[in-house]
Amino acid sequence: MTKRQWVTKFMLMHKWVFACGFLITTLMTMINLMYPFLNGRIINVAFYDQDMSAFLNLCLIYAGILVFNQFVVATLNNLISSQLMTGFVFDIRRALFSKILHKKGKDLSGMYSGDMISRMNHDATDIMNLVFWSGLWGYSNFLHIVFAVGFMFYYNVFLGAFTVVLVPAVFFASKYFKARAQKVTQDIATEQGKLSSYLFEIVKNLQEIKILNAGKKVTSVYLRKTTSINKLNVENGKIEVTTERVNAFITLLAQLLIFTVCAYFIVKGDMQLGVFVAAVSYFSMAVTYFSSINSKIVDVWGQTVSLQRVVDILNEEEEDYKDNQPHTQIKEGRVEFNNVTFGYSEDRPILNGFNLRIDAGSTIGLVGRSGAGKTTMGNLLYNLYNVDGGELLIDGVNVNEYNLHSLRSQVGIVHQENILYDNTLRYNLSFSNNKDNDDVLMEALKKAALYDVVLTFPDGLDTLLGTDGQELSGGQKQRLAIARILVKNPKILIFDEATSSLDSKNEALIRQMMSELSQDRTLIIIAHRYSTIASCDKIAVLADGVVQGYDTHDVLITSNQTYMDLFSEQYAGGEAV
Repeated sequence: MTKRQWVTKFMLMHKWVFACGFLITTLMTMINLMYPFLNGRIINVAFYDQDMSAFLNLCLIYAGILVFNQFVVATLNNLISSQLMTGFVFDIRRALFSKILHKKGKDLSGMYSGDMISRMNHDATDIMNLVFWSGLWGYSNFLHIVFAVGFMFYYNVFLGAFTVVLVPAVFFASKYFKARAQKVTQDIATEQGKLSSYLFEIVKNLQEIKILNAGKKVTSVYLRKTTSINKLNVENGKIEVTTERVNAFITLLAQLLIFTVCAYFIVKGDMQLGVFVAAVSYFSMAVTYFSSINSKIVDVWGQTVSLQRVVDILNEEEEDYKDNQPHTQIKEGRVEFNNVTFGYSEDRPILNGFNLRIDAGSTIGLVGRSGAGKTTMGNLLYNLYNVDGGELLIDGVNVNEYNLHSLRSQVGIVHQENILYDNTLRYNLSFSNNKDNDDVLMEALKKAALYDVVLTFPDGLDTLLGTDGQELSGGQKQRLAIARILVKNPKILIFDEATSSLDSKNEALIRQMMSELSQDRTLIIIAHRYSTIASCDKIAVLADGVVQGYDTHDVLITSNQTYMDLFSEQYAGGEAV
């Protein structure tokens, strides 16, 4: 969809509020246009007609219109504006949030978290300003200009023609700055998004930065990025100031000319004092509102850039959840990779003619050097990415034919580092399942060897864990991640380097859990430590995008050179595979 189509779509969600806003804006503009005319009439009645009764009647009409505008129309305008702005920006953010959640796997790697937050907050607000303030405000200014010029022709044809000549002069003066301002605004938005992402990473990893004594380096990078943005802001400011000064000069020159022309007609006796006051007011109004439009053009360009940034996200392809497909139950958990080819980029395949059969209910280990495709297998299993060639089957059904919600509810993964939310233990356990039954949660904690720990918490399941689970040790965090998966109760469970950063005691606890979890489910264990995969039914050795060996440890250690090399390297480092 184009930018215009997206804006129209969001506007139609609030069409009646927009209609009311349009009517109120029109009414306010018409009332504002009446003031100079009434001022002129009042002056003429007082100076020329000397009719006190007509003078008082005009004053009462003026006062009545003023009170009505200030207390009725302005109040309605504020209420409608508040309702419109709040609802409009909410719908944009809701659409963006949904789009980000449903991004395809291939788009996640290039996503800057800070940039996404900037688009959700700053850019969404900019679109609201573009549609509401720049839209209705621009419409109001246009009415002011058209009717002000119309009154100028009504009073004096020469004055009207002079005003019309001024309009293109101001327009062409601003057009010169347009292309440059657009590029600078786009660059500022891009760099600010990158800076936000960098700050997010720094704050998140502050402890690691202290440990590495990298404060000077990150400060240097931060200052370099900030300086770059500051330079762009200075350049943008120069453009805005130049545009404003050009407009001010043209406006001043025009006002001097209009005073001179009006003085000429008054001296000749062709213009009354009231007409002079009204004409000067309408001329000033036309110039002021046109200059206001002109000075705001840079803001509109910036808001247009924000609109494009939001539309770029909204137009991205979403994951196909295949909601028309039934929720197929994985009954066995049999996995088959049949001649699978896959790469994160076209010129670098990770899996190339990959074949592997994992029997239902079995426990297998995956070993191989970094980049061999171990984690990639998990990404393909829960269909974060689609295979480029071949097929991946679960219980004989191609993963592409599964309802995506159904598939991911039955395939679980425990990573080396798992996200814990700044919330309660209950929230973290039931995060992906909406299961808050205490019995279910406590049973999962028992299986994850966390039950006794939770009993020591003063608030039990409602204990706040803090940012990134800071109230828990590393081993407890890992076991909590396992408990969360147990609440999900998947048929296929993947442990992706889940014990690599743990001490021997916590590793032993998790190995025991793995053994217990292997009942009635398929377990895939990605690991380097032999102690972690020792009890696996079989071990698959991955290298060069294929399975180079698939057997027990005892067989592989005597027959598979890649496995022997891996084992020897890590054993030489004081630790078995």
